[in-house]
Amino acid sequence: MAGEPSAGRSRSRRDEVTSPRPDVDPVLIGQAVINVLENAAKYAPPGTPVRIAAAASGAVVTLTISDLGPGIPPEDSERVFDLFYRVRQGDGQPAGTGLGLAIVRGLVEAHGGAVRARPGEGGRGTAIELVLPAARPETDTGVDSGTDTGDGA
Repeated sequence: MAGEPSAGRSRSRRDEVTSPRPDVDPVLIGQAVINVLENAAKYAPPGTPVRIAAAASGAVVTLTISDLGPGIPPEDSERVFDLFYRVRQGDGQPAGTGLGLAIVRGLVEAHGGAVRARPGEGGRGTAIELVLPAARPETDTGVDSGTDTGDGA
């Protein structure tokens, strides 16, 4: 039936994010978010939610993507962003290439941001935080105003 969630998928809710927006290239940061979402979908148990949250504080906007998967051991929370690093899990989970989170870090840092992994809510799963610079109010219009040529046109 239309509007019903597919078998094995959780229902979703959409909340509009208001100002400030991150001051980023949406295509590049979109790819970073997709990489994190793909990891969450790969490691979270079927039917469990993957959550995306956004919060603004001062000059940054933090996007948090969390899941209820096996989590990342604390000793690996920095190394998971290293090129070709994969967490050792003896549980038969599908292993990746070790590129996805390294690409995320590169894209986020290229925008002057930071990325970190921490335990998810209640210590379950993983939360990946993308900390990005917030757009200044005068640039937070969502429209490219072009270049002022100074000729009054």
